[in-house]
Amino acid sequence: MVHEPQIVADTFAALSELMAAAGRMAGLALDIVIDRLELLGLEAREVKVRLVQMLLLAVFGAALFLMGLGLAVVALFLALPPQWRLWLAAGGGALLLLLGACALLVLRRRLARLPLAFSQSVAELKKDRACF
Repeated sequence: MVHEPQIVADTFAALSELMAAAGRMAGLALDIVIDRLELLGLEAREVKVRLVQMLLLAVFGAALFLMGLGLAVVALFLALPPQWRLWLAAGGGALLLLLGACALLVLRRRLARLPLAFSQSVAELKKDRACF
């Protein structure tokens, strides 16, 4: 009977050590989750900035290109004799369709080559999963 308090004390000591270890593990897991969320937020900001920059550049370039092209077509249209104006309009339309298709293909290729958004976060999460 004298040993019962010792067994209870040992049980409580083991339980308190187990709880402390569980608390440390939970703290580490929470730190990992916080780090991953910070990385995800940073990548989201980078993607947003890159997207806005590309969009502004594309809109600005397209607007200037269309204004210049319109002025060039009007000047050429006024400079040609009337019998050639229909051919100019048809040829110009075909050329613009071809150039537009080429521009869309180039854009499609560039977008396909961009790294996936949040690729670093995904890689880090895969490493974490492999560790656990």
